[in-house]
Amino acid sequence: MASQNLISAAIAPETKTDIMQKLAEIKSSLNFLLTLQPSEIQGLFKAGNTYAPFIEKAYNVINVHPQILPGVFNIDEFKKDYALAKDLVIISNQVDQLADGISNTLMAASSDAMAGALEVYAAVKQNRDKVPGLNVVYDEMGEFFKKTKKKNEQKSS
Repeated sequence: MASQNLISAAIAPETKTDIMQKLAEIKSSLNFLLTLQPSEIQGLFKAGNTYAPFIEKAYNVINVHPQILPGVFNIDEFKKDYALAKDLVIISNQVDQLADGISNTLMAASSDAMAGALEVYAAVKQNRDKVPGLNVVYDEMGEFFKKTKKKNEQKSS
């Protein structure tokens, strides 16, 4: 049986430390980021790409005709929110691309590791009676498959 090998890479400890430090710096630079609860999100306008042109037109109106707005409307805060949203879209797109790459690579690496682990398990199974101590390892590794079988049997019942 040939082993699957979708990815072959390693992260040096100093590289991992450097990445973690840079991520901490990014989080620190974006220290205003919010954590919203689902109930809070539910009540928000979801502007997204569909309403981006609408927001753009409103921004243009504010710059050309600020006199039409009531005195209680905070033009500076609107401009600040507009600029932040535009900046965050650019950052978010880059972070999403990075996250997708990390997620896909993690999936491939985990799949490679599982494929290798299954080969190890097959070798343990084949040699469990020939090598002292492998019976215990075989039983421990086999537990992962017994749980799956039990779940499938319960679904069938």
